Amino acid sequence: MTASNQAGVFGGLNPTAYNASNPLPLFIIQVVIIVVICRLLHYPLSLLRQPRVIAEVIGGVLLGPSVMGHIPNFNNTIFPSASMPLITLVANIGLVFFLFLVGLEVDISLVLKNLRTAGSVALASMALPFGLGVAVSYGLYRTYHVADNVTSPVSFGLYALFIGVAMAITAFPVLARILTELKLLSTNVGTVVLSAGVSNDIVGWVLLALTVALVNASSGIVALWVVLVSCGWIIFLLLIVKPIFRYAARRSGSLDTGPTQFMMVFTFVVVLVSAFFTSIIGVHPIFGGFLAGIVVPHERVFAVGVTEKIEDIISLLFLPLYFALSGLQTNLGLLDNGITWGYTIAIIVIAMVTKITAGTLAAKVNGLLWRESLTVGTLMSCKGLVELIVLNVGLQAGILSQRVFTMFVVMALACTFLTTPLTTLLYPAWYQKKVALWRRGDINWNDPFVDVPTVPYRADTRRPSAETVREDTAPLAPLKVLVMLTRLESISGITVFLRLLIPNRGYTSSEQAQTIHPSRRGASEKADSISIARQSDALMIHGLKLEELTDRTSALMRASSIEDEDNPLSLRKDPILQSFVSVGKFWDRSRITGAKAIIPDHEFAEYTASKAADLDSDMVVVPWTVTNAADSDFLTSKMVRIVKGLYESATCDVVVLLDRGFDDAAVEHVNEGNNAANWMFTRGGRGERHHILFPFFGNKDDLEALKFLKERVFGNKDVTATIVHGSIDTDSHDSLLSITSAYSERILLESIDSNVTDLSQYLLRKAKQEIQSSSDFIVLGREAVGGARTQSSSSSSLPVVVESTPLNILGDLADRLVAGGVLGTIIVYRAK
Repeated sequence: MTASNQAGVFGGLNPTAYNASNPLPLFIIQVVIIVVICRLLHYPLSLLRQPRVIAEVIGGVLLGPSVMGHIPNFNNTIFPSASMPLITLVANIGLVFFLFLVGLEVDISLVLKNLRTAGSVALASMALPFGLGVAVSYGLYRTYHVADNVTSPVSFGLYALFIGVAMAITAFPVLARILTELKLLSTNVGTVVLSAGVSNDIVGWVLLALTVALVNASSGIVALWVVLVSCGWIIFLLLIVKPIFRYAARRSGSLDTGPTQFMMVFTFVVVLVSAFFTSIIGVHPIFGGFLAGIVVPHERVFAVGVTEKIEDIISLLFLPLYFALSGLQTNLGLLDNGITWGYTIAIIVIAMVTKITAGTLAAKVNGLLWRESLTVGTLMSCKGLVELIVLNVGLQAGILSQRVFTMFVVMALACTFLTTPLTTLLYPAWYQKKVALWRRGDINWNDPFVDVPTVPYRADTRRPSAETVREDTAPLAPLKVLVMLTRLESISGITVFLRLLIPNRGYTSSEQAQTIHPSRRGASEKADSISIARQSDALMIHGLKLEELTDRTSALMRASSIEDEDNPLSLRKDPILQSFVSVGKFWDRSRITGAKAIIPDHEFAEYTASKAADLDSDMVVVPWTVTNAADSDFLTSKMVRIVKGLYESATCDVVVLLDRGFDDAAVEHVNEGNNAANWMFTRGGRGERHHILFPFFGNKDDLEALKFLKERVFGNKDVTATIVHGSIDTDSHDSLLSITSAYSERILLESIDSNVTDLSQYLLRKAKQEIQSSSDFIVLGREAVGGARTQSSSSSSLPVVVESTPLNILGDLADRLVAGGVLGTIIVYRAK
């Protein structure tokens, strides 16, 4: 037999036949089937915003006796009973570490900050379900328990205690992810539910551990010893292990830089020893894993670092095995009569109604609005994976029969599935906005409030009409700019651009800089006679750092840490925000602030547009940076989606900074090591002087871009420009003349020869010449292609747009400049 195993399939080995001496082939088959089916089911369910645990349990049900078990020999071949102990062992090891991650997520400080509200909501949402759960347990015990467990039935008291706990539990991990998905973390509802969920989780696990200890105890005195030793172990962990843990983490530098390899080994040993101890004293080992998570240092980056190192293998491999086991043990065929289905529906109704009622009343007593309170109650009814863990513990301990276990699995699926749609219905975005405005005192509650898909359009009183650009000596209001921050390398290009928008310091005629257009240098020494107007203008900049929120536990922990100023993951410790704000501190007549948000990436555009509207911003600046050869395919679908979303939803101008480097030396320097700091310092080669190339064709975006340059940029003594234009109307031409006459020494106006047959090629050559000689900025109107095409003899003469271009999201002209290899910074201006 051994030789046959070594020879493999060529020696007659059947990989689907379980062999205790070589269980790996069948185990791999089982794992692959479970993981693939769960992932396939999760995709359609995720479109309904359902958590992954729903797909994992349904996948197990499909693989179990309810569905595929009816296929002849399927279970005996793929999931033979002899192989189940191995799956159970691996799944339970994963479950111990998952409960360790749950313990890491528990933030006691969150409960303490909201102790009164969290305590009352948690207590009420546990007490009422627990009481009615005990009541329904009487019927379940008499009808099913004795009949289904004739060999070793537990006493009614323990049975009722367990049913009460199963009804009272709330799935904190799934609840936190639902709040994140629905963008409720920062609302009153989110704060109350999270803090109450933590309290509910802690009490629930303690009650579950107590129940299992009582079931496993052979007598009252043994049960007492189990409880006392458990309390002693908790005290030992908190008073002895936790200080040692923190000391070792601090000495190794793990609190500041993340866990070292030694600290990861130390952490694993603590988890396994704690699980071992609680197992041998008669409490389930998962309770030991949970306690280990509680005592791990939560400050700074240590807890997040530990989570990042182990969460993927736990969530992608071990948990699907565990919850698939739940499904394999769920036999819907046991729900075979009206009484059984009546009890199942009663369990679902009691679980939902009691949680919603108790949570709603407790939240209302604490000052929330009725609709907010009802949302709190609905969210507290979420069961999810914690409920399934509780049920599996009850099944393994012999408390639940397989029939009652199946009833409660159906209840857990129903409650979890209904949580998201009910919350969305009760607490929509328009209502959240109305509540926020009302709490700030911006509206009266009874004022009419219109639900709109985006922020309402507000007339712009700060700018003249976009029809023409004309001189206006009236003082301008401060320019409000919202900057989207995505990566450290983009800060250099952003700051250079924003620095142009700050008026130069005042100087006397004798001190005026001799900044003239490059083509006129040497031909004239006449100083610029235009005084620096509007010295009181101010630039108000708000940097918005967006970070993608994934379904990882560590991402959720980061999201909950940004408000903690002592945490390196917080807003004040973010390196990109720190760099951006620090640079702005040295600018006169400007004010710079910053904020950070961790949200799903598909919401970046909507969130940014909403933030710009709240700040009454004049424009949103989006950096699109390339720093090395690895970024050659930089025009990614994500950035296309962000820019397109801003075009559709933003109620202000949108400026995209397509930053491709100033010169070859800078690009080569960065390619050597992709060092962000080096990249930032290569950008100063041209000093404070900047030259702009602006192709102008007279459409709306061009007019707004020209007006913006005239009002905010051309007054800067260090800026020169070349404006090339094609065939334009009289008003646009007069506007250009007024600009060039006002800044005659620094702005050159060129008309494109009507004999040019291929305008795109002409502009491509012009851009390369300007970049090579003097320009570092190319300004384009988003609709500049409209003017370009009118003068092109054939669209076939335009350069071929390669696949890495931005799918026309920045306009055809920007596409062609990128495809033609133009370096520098291309500024694409889209008027609202």
